[in-house]
Amino acid sequence: MSKEERVNTFDVAARMLKAVAHPVRVEIINLLSQTKRLSVNELKEMLGITQSMTSQHLAQLRNTGILGASKEANVCYYYILNKNVLKLLSCIKNCC
Repeated sequence: MSKEERVNTFDVAARMLKAVAHPVRVEIINLLSQTKRLSVNELKEMLGITQSMTSQHLAQLRNTGILGASKEANVCYYYILNKNVLKLLSCIKNCC
């Protein structure tokens, strides 16, 4: 592996770690891992936080490529796009 490839790999890993370094975002991933997809409103209710806060957390996870989104009518549904995040969280859980 070249130096450039290592730097890129570590950069991607650091962004993923930063994205999941918040309890609400970990909970979002956990909830989505138990279902196929959830809407912002469904997540908001399950998390007990505002729609604005929910959307901010979802945006961060989506911007890092961890989550994907699809829209049906006026409802945006989120799902886990990068399944490697589940392996990452499992590894972290085993270390704690």
